[in-house]
Amino acid sequence: MKRILLLLSPSRVSSKCVEAAIGAAVKENGELVALYIVDTSLSDDVRERLQDLGFLGERPSDQLLEEMRREQERQGKGELARIRELAGRRGVDCRTNLVEGEFLESSLEVARKESADAIFVTRRERSAISRLVAGSVVASLRNAAPCRVLVHDPRGSEG
Repeated sequence: MKRILLLLSPSRVSSKCVEAAIGAAVKENGELVALYIVDTSLSDDVRERLQDLGFLGERPSDQLLEEMRREQERQGKGELARIRELAGRRGVDCRTNLVEGEFLESSLEVARKESADAIFVTRRERSAISRLVAGSVVASLRNAAPCRVLVHDPRGSEG
């Protein structure tokens, strides 16, 4: 049985990507594993920016980050429940998991653990210049993944 891994995070949710992953599981008579990653690198980046700008001290920053983490977790649980329901309607076995960690590391760890045959992921909305300067997590995922990675671009193209 083929195993399709769908990667999600607060900045990587796309209905088209979800539909494509479920469609691939239907076509392959496979199982869908939906993973929502509460991406710690996003909250770390927010903390650094706010502290650098002098808006928050250390204690308020910690409180804000904890609230952000709880909100991301709440959103993740809701998204995973929605995906489980959509998959069930199409007759697809679906398991869901919510983890907290860095997006790339968590993705690769679960892909290996699950012996994924394919990974579906949405590219974050960023400019080409930003990807060139800061790098691309999706490119790193493609290079390191133990299987093929199908990328859905929020602007409509796929790769």
